[in-house]
Amino acid sequence: MILDVQFNAATTPWPELRDAVIAAQEAGYGVAWVLDHLAGQVMRGDQMLECFTWVGALAASTTTIGIGTLVANVWNRPVAVLAAAAASAQIISDGRFWLGIGAGASPASPFGAEHAAVGIALHPDMATRHQRVQDFIDMARTMWVAGEVNGVTGFPIPPTTPPMIVGVNSVALATLAARETDGINIRWNHPRFEAIIEAAREARPAGMSPLVVTTWEPWSEELMDAGSPQRELYTKLAVDRLIVVQFNRADPSKIVL
Repeated sequence: MILDVQFNAATTPWPELRDAVIAAQEAGYGVAWVLDHLAGQVMRGDQMLECFTWVGALAASTTTIGIGTLVANVWNRPVAVLAAAAASAQIISDGRFWLGIGAGASPASPFGAEHAAVGIALHPDMATRHQRVQDFIDMARTMWVAGEVNGVTGFPIPPTTPPMIVGVNSVALATLAARETDGINIRWNHPRFEAIIEAAREARPAGMSPLVVTTWEPWSEELMDAGSPQRELYTKLAVDRLIVVQFNRADPSKIVL
């Protein structure tokens, strides 16, 4: 199981975020994941960095660690803009970018407040939110092949297709992800954690590469112990990547492997 890391721009100023990711690179973490939120309020802080600006800055500040979005909300940008941003991130990072995408929350959820404040419409219907994920995948596949959409050329083409995972909270979205992308991400305390992973693996079409299963969990001393019960559970379930999240101000001393 590979260990990844995520820091929070709502609670950590940019220079410290950069230095924390460089420390994670030196410590041997696989990917540093960034948030896609608009306002620090929803992530326990008083600021936020725009997701792909943050990705580009980290890509230019590092050399070997992967840089990923966990997760890029498909409602925050037109799907073509998201596809162009992801391709650009893959170019700037020299192939180190991981694209995590999400279907977006219900407009009635606490996360919907930032969208309502700036006039970004979120759809209340889950099936419609899932369709937006499919729409993005279809657009990315079109744009990334030849940099052409509807006869217009010159859109950014990634040197290699970035790995794509979908943040999932349901069997329906996990099934879509298994059929269309490289993997899934599911939070550690989801009440259907094991069932959703099993459903995604069952939905994986024959002939595709093995499904990448990732999970995230807030940092704790116990989690950093490879022999802890939680780590043993993830190993038992063949989780591929564990993302250790520091919601409070970044403290690189706590992520030493």
